[in-house]
Amino acid sequence: MEAEIAKVTQFHHAVHAPIGSEPALLATNSADARKLACQLRELLAETLSLVAGGDPLIARVRMSLEETAEWVEAHADGNLIAAADAWADRCYVLLGDAVASGLPASELFNAVHESNMTKAQVRGGDGKAAKAEAYKSPRIEAVLSHASSVS
Repeated sequence: MEAEIAKVTQFHHAVHAPIGSEPALLATNSADARKLACQLRELLAETLSLVAGGDPLIARVRMSLEETAEWVEAHADGNLIAAADAWADRCYVLLGDAVASGLPASELFNAVHESNMTKAQVRGGDGKAAKAEAYKSPRIEAVLSHASSVS
């Protein structure tokens, strides 16, 4: 995972996004974070009946939402240990999504990184890098096609 972290750090440098030098919580308005966490928990409650039918996609999305709610709650509570645990759980769920669906995670990550590095070096108001004239879409179809032909 160190190579992937290095690539994301490279991208953050390119778009002037924050890069932490030591473990810390992200800055947030606690009231807003609590409101968001509450909304995520409400969504989880609303989707409970959907997962009862055994739908694997809905089950995985619910896991992702639950871990995201825990990440937000940890920030609202000022709890770095809980935030770190929620971050690791979110990573585990995302990697589990790749395992469950047979996606070539490393290759897809690399394709998205290559694409992201063609974005403008300026971030928009939403914190995302803007697509520039030099932008190239990620080669997702080629990665999936190659993965299908190898297996």
